[in-house]
Amino acid sequence: MTNQVKQAEFKRVLERNGRLCADVEVELEGDGGKLVVLFEESEDNDLDMVMVLRKDAETSIDWYDNDLHAAYEDITVELFADREGQTHWGPRESFKEQILSFGSVREHIHRSLENAVRPKAEA
Repeated sequence: MTNQVKQAEFKRVLERNGRLCADVEVELEGDGGKLVVLFEESEDNDLDMVMVLRKDAETSIDWYDNDLHAAYEDITVELFADREGQTHWGPRESFKEQILSFGSVREHIHRSLENAVRPKAEA
């Protein structure tokens, strides 16, 4: 699987393990499948790529986009680690930047996460 991003689109903000994450749907060059990449805000006002999921669900069947079942497989390690389990940070950061630099994905994530947090702070 090549890690060259063909398309990236911000989808939504969701809560995962008690933290707000941005859900970005990604299509890679030469690969017909879709990935879901989760980002969360980092300490340095950037975004951390938390997880890469392979989306095996057919939209025509799974029209409600249920991310709680086996149609989503975590492939983060498969994409960025070698046989010994060592993460290759260069390719991982490059992939992250390709996604965040696609159109207005980065801005959309920052704005959506900020809007998702604001009502809780005002309450």
